[in-house]
Amino acid sequence: MRFSFFVAMRYFFSKKELKVINIISLISLIGVGVVTMALLIVLSVFNGFTNLASDMLSYSNPELIILPSKGKVIDVEEINTQNLESLPQISAITPVVKESVLISFENAQSIVNMYGVEDEYFRIFNIDTTIQIGNTSLYTKDKPNCILGYSLMLQMSLYHGAEKHNLPIQFCIPKKNPTNVIVLEDNLNIKKAIFSGSFLTRSEIDDNVAIVPIAFAQDLLELLPNQISSLNIKLKDSKKTEQVKAEIEKNIPKSYVVKNRLEQNPVYYKVVKAEKLAVYIILGFIIFIASFNIMGALSLLIMTKSKDITILRTMGATKKDVRRIFFINGVMMSIIGMICGLILGIIFCLLQQHFGIIKMGASFIVDSFPIKIYLTDIIAIFLMVVTISCLCTAIMSRKIRFNK
Repeated sequence: MRFSFFVAMRYFFSKKELKVINIISLISLIGVGVVTMALLIVLSVFNGFTNLASDMLSYSNPELIILPSKGKVIDVEEINTQNLESLPQISAITPVVKESVLISFENAQSIVNMYGVEDEYFRIFNIDTTIQIGNTSLYTKDKPNCILGYSLMLQMSLYHGAEKHNLPIQFCIPKKNPTNVIVLEDNLNIKKAIFSGSFLTRSEIDDNVAIVPIAFAQDLLELLPNQISSLNIKLKDSKKTEQVKAEIEKNIPKSYVVKNRLEQNPVYYKVVKAEKLAVYIILGFIIFIASFNIMGALSLLIMTKSKDITILRTMGATKKDVRRIFFINGVMMSIIGMICGLILGIIFCLLQQHFGIIKMGASFIVDSFPIKIYLTDIIAIFLMVVTISCLCTAIMSRKIRFNK
């Protein structure tokens, strides 16, 4: 093996007899390097967008949530929240009542997701840091307030300064047991809350979320004080989500389920993973095509070294040794191209992270393309290039013919 490696190194770095071999070898190296760099950059951009989306979802989706396995209501008395709060990795637990309702203000109407919450909710989801106008106070002189997403506020024809005028927002939902089939309004639960502010998270909750006191939401939905939609949980360390989830499942009845962020948004994450896999496969195929250049360069090298092969065989080298020499030569070409591509890709990603070289335009959430490098992506790219190069060079080295 040491002999084969030594000879392969000599062949790789020595000046070739035919200039065309040098040119093809250089093109092969550049081809593998460019595709490797592109693969790392594209995967890192996918990581950046995934992290960006996760950050935006963090305003509306907790790290862990307890939901009923059937129906829409949790009976808090069936869950020992004090026991859950004693778990070392749980930072806070807050109840939430959620339902789709119709809200109206003067001539403007919209169907929104109403969140009935306690004061703790704003701290858990950092909504207090996103307030654009007004504040997160849930009551004004014992009267319930409502806080709207910024886009929803504009849809409802509200304006900056409206939070100072105690403007009533009407919430409406059908009664559970309608009694009057003639007068439709008698079949509706209607309540009003004072508009007190708006938040801007730059996510979809800005368009369709209204936050109200939990007691207001329970009254509107005809729920008892112990009935809620979910228990939202904030963790001290998000890396231990699965561990904490398993602990919670041991401490709650079987009629309830615990979901992490991935399980709360399965469609979104499946689409992102599928797109990332598709890009990986497509660019992997391009690397496979680029490897044909390496096979061509290796084929020419074998032709020009036919006399050397005869000399090596005379010196006692076996067929396996000779094939191994050219196999190592081809693999080295791929690996050097890949390493150069990875280095250039990492440099570009770091520059994009710190300086935002490629911009996205003013209409997007962020100014420049988000990017995030993962070690797992680098390892996956390395393994793919090595596997493809080994396969291609092994096929070509097997084609070597020996004089008897």
